[in-house]
Amino acid sequence: MDLADALQARRSVRGFTSREVPRDVLTRIFATAQVSPSWCNIQPWRVVVTSGVSTKALTHRLSQAAESGMISADFDWPGDYPEPYNTHRRQCGKALYEAMSVARTDHEARQKAWMRNFLAFDAPHIAIVGMDKRLGLYPAIDVGCWLQSVLLLATSEGLGTCAQASLASYAPAIRDMLGFDEHIGLLFGIAIGYEDSAVAANNCRTTREDPTANVRFI
Repeated sequence: MDLADALQARRSVRGFTSREVPRDVLTRIFATAQVSPSWCNIQPWRVVVTSGVSTKALTHRLSQAAESGMISADFDWPGDYPEPYNTHRRQCGKALYEAMSVARTDHEARQKAWMRNFLAFDAPHIAIVGMDKRLGLYPAIDVGCWLQSVLLLATSEGLGTCAQASLASYAPAIRDMLGFDEHIGLLFGIAIGYEDSAVAANNCRTTREDPTANVRFI
């Protein structure tokens, strides 16, 4: 699969089979992603990848935290989405809930769907990703480059992924378990595994603006 095909094929998968990914495949993905660019080659991404009982323990802690308290993320989530960002966000949510046949007024079903985030949609592997808070904002650009590498490499291996801020939204509940020191702020998680095509959420498709909405040539 070439780069353009991987870009077109990649999407957020929200339902996985229980089949684990062979360790050599996971190792190959993360080893190759290690050559992603970074400012002054600082390579700021810090990652813990779970499998088996570690994944179950992680999702148990996250689910308990989500049921019992307010979000306690290391980095602030957006408090407001000015246009056109709010329109994109709402369209994404509409497409997802329509794929799952969940009505806007069905608050119970929407809450259940939200809580699925903290199970990583039953993915057998979760990568929790952080960076050193002492470095400020700019290393997040490097982590974004690394993230795209991981997602495209996983796609080329026939895997599904979903990058999720929600998996890092209760950082105090999982920091010690995963061995992150106090200087590392948790940014997001990545659900990794084989897509379960029977899960309705995986029928969701989002659209993109024409490139001229984002890019100008002068």
